[in-house]
Amino acid sequence: MKKIEHQPLSDRAYQAIREGLQEGVFQPMQPMVIRTLAAEYGISATPIREALQRLVAERLLIVLPNRSIVVPRMTRQRFLELMPIRTSLEGMAARLATPQFSKAELDALRNLVQRVSETTRTYDAKTYLLLNREFHFAIYEKAGNPELLQMINDLWLKVGPVFTGLFDDNYYRQHANDEHQNILAAIEKGDAEAAEHFMRQDIDIAAKALLPLMPEEAEA
Repeated sequence: MKKIEHQPLSDRAYQAIREGLQEGVFQPMQPMVIRTLAAEYGISATPIREALQRLVAERLLIVLPNRSIVVPRMTRQRFLELMPIRTSLEGMAARLATPQFSKAELDALRNLVQRVSETTRTYDAKTYLLLNREFHFAIYEKAGNPELLQMINDLWLKVGPVFTGLFDDNYYRQHANDEHQNILAAIEKGDAEAAEHFMRQDIDIAAKALLPLMPEEAEA
């Protein structure tokens, strides 16, 4: 995790933890221990506590009866409800973004895909998750639609914690970068429909790897 060095610390902590939720740094039902987070981010406990309180208020974290703060559990039913929304919105973003890339931005996207390939060879799940988010949002941000980007951000905050299980699936591990390469190729060709198709497919393939890891219902 990156150290947080600049003010205001509570806002920085809030943003860093949000990004961690999207990247799969934090797993479902993982306790958010203030002392541990403060040490990892290199700041005091107070801004971490304030950040966690904001995330609880936004229902991105929950408080258990024993007062511990944890990442919510994702059930299979809830995940399946979010899937068609994700494929529609993220596919749309890929389509809108395709004609917007400059040569330098395409070069950066190619570099990202190459770096992702290295993580699949070394089975480096942690780095894969970081680069996976960076790749997707490099595309979504080019769609030029702030409202769409915000909705996608919100969806990733809900599903991101389950991404930690992706490399538990052997097939996914071996093919984790296939659709990224297809998306890149489509964008390079200026084929917006193909970019949308492969983005939807990327989300579907990840879902097939993750669904068996999820409970049918939330535990009481």
